Amino acid sequence: MTTDPAPQWLFPMRKQRGDAPPAEARLLVLPYAAAGAASLRPLVAGLPPEIEVLGVSLPGRERRFSEPPVTGHDEIVAAVTRELAAREPLPTWLFGHSMGASLALACALAAPELCHGVVTSARKPGGLALESLRGLDDEAIVGFFGSVGNTAPKLLEDPFWRARLIELFRSDIALDEEVSTVIEDAPLHLPVLALGGADDPYVPAAELSAWERRTTGDCRVVVLPGAHFYLLDPANREAVQDALVAALHSAVPADAALPVR
Repeated sequence: MTTDPAPQWLFPMRKQRGDAPPAEARLLVLPYAAAGAASLRPLVAGLPPEIEVLGVSLPGRERRFSEPPVTGHDEIVAAVTRELAAREPLPTWLFGHSMGASLALACALAAPELCHGVVTSARKPGGLALESLRGLDDEAIVGFFGSVGNTAPKLLEDPFWRARLIELFRSDIALDEEVSTVIEDAPLHLPVLALGGADDPYVPAAELSAWERRTTGDCRVVVLPGAHFYLLDPANREAVQDALVAALHSAVPADAALPVR
């Protein structure tokens, strides 16, 4: 009798060239609601080769599409931190957008010894990542996808993909509620890079400065043009990459400094 292999939660987001220098730092990327980490590949592809970029593969999307999307916070945190601990030790920052930022914080709080800092993108320092989107009906969810512009219109017009995206979104909103209750009052003692869009209707830019009170570590706030998915705008790509490299620089020993972009 054979059993299915355990799912792999972490995967490389870039192909490693044969002449690439050894990794000196690591960025772990957690996906936003109803998406997979690969949706942020265009953003991280241009980071220096000295940075190892790993994505977190959640059930129900991408390489794990056939699995039910419903997953508990405990299972995700345990699996991600277990696989991270099994890898070669490197200065590591966790990077999540919106719901992904909630998961990044949960993993960092569960295993601070594996994490040197957290990048929170489009995430308030308290409450839910997308509190105003709870309890939406199907049409309102599709309207949200259309308004933020991160979903191809053809997918929303296709009955199969439309239903699948709605299912993922509902599951991820419930997951974010669960995670948020765990991380809400937990003390954070790590550096934080808080990124956001100047015109984000869900995470007002003025609220990002409160991240300084959320952690005892250093905190840097960077606000860029755009709304909730400002980081998918090619015009912001270089600025986000520069901010990520600067954060990772802080965790790398001086004799192994990352190249400045």
